[in-house]
Amino acid sequence: MLKLIWQSELAAAADSGYRIVSEESRNPLGYFLLGMVYYSISTQFRTDRYLDSVTWNLDRAIELAKVRVDTVGAPAESYFLLGSAYGCRALYRSMHGGWWGAFRDGHHSCVNLEEAYRNDSSLTDALMGIGAYHYWKSAKSKSITWLPFVGDKREKGLAELRRAIDAQGMMSPNAYRALLPIYYHEKRYEDALLLSDTLAAAGLFDTNCQLHAIRCLIELEKWDRAEELLLEVRVKWEASPYADSCSFSELQLLQAQILAGSGHVSQARTLLKNLLQLKDACDHDAYFQDTRSRANKVLRQLS
Repeated sequence: MLKLIWQSELAAAADSGYRIVSEESRNPLGYFLLGMVYYSISTQFRTDRYLDSVTWNLDRAIELAKVRVDTVGAPAESYFLLGSAYGCRALYRSMHGGWWGAFRDGHHSCVNLEEAYRNDSSLTDALMGIGAYHYWKSAKSKSITWLPFVGDKREKGLAELRRAIDAQGMMSPNAYRALLPIYYHEKRYEDALLLSDTLAAAGLFDTNCQLHAIRCLIELEKWDRAEELLLEVRVKWEASPYADSCSFSELQLLQAQILAGSGHVSQARTLLKNLLQLKDACDHDAYFQDTRSRANKVLRQLS
């Protein structure tokens, strides 16, 4: 069984966050750690059950970190913390339809992380957030990259992520994981699977990474491997207190795609229709809305 280091990392971060908040209520680090933990749980299990906890803690972290940055002679670490909190909130807002807010937070994140790195070049962890921002800003705005203030910085972003990985800092594992959705977006499915093997060997293959790997296997029509990995995720979710019925809709969608690709189209249609019937119970959940949108697309393709 893989040693999922991310679980112990999250537990340690949560413990540290609660301790810091209880000891010093105006320290932004504790709130950032708690917001990051709740955000990580949300993405691991595709659930909005912790929406209020994510937003409240990140909002508080940003509020307090801005006070520190506004202090004359603020250390590079203060800029790094503020940039990291903005970056985490940008990711969460992007899933919840707040594209303008996500874009604005991403910009603030990059500005503060660049300031941190400029003041202290040993803070190579800042390159992860900078690289992710440069890549995804270009990728999501590719229709207007000809504008001088946008440009195409995807390769620059990838290079910055690789520098963060090579530096072997605290965020290096996260920089590795950040490449998976990028490779999927670039349709570099084989590269994504090679990276998945590397992450698995290092004990860093969390369920979010597994979901990306399953999607790549589906695109490559490797149905048996996709089914095997999907079963692993299902077992973990069933044993977890964090996944709910809305979470499992994502696994239903992936199962339907595997069934359809394996020639069981009728079963796939039935599974997708059952998934879509969860609309009334789960439509409040942004992760389910994303799953439902993709499920509708797959069902139209099977009609």
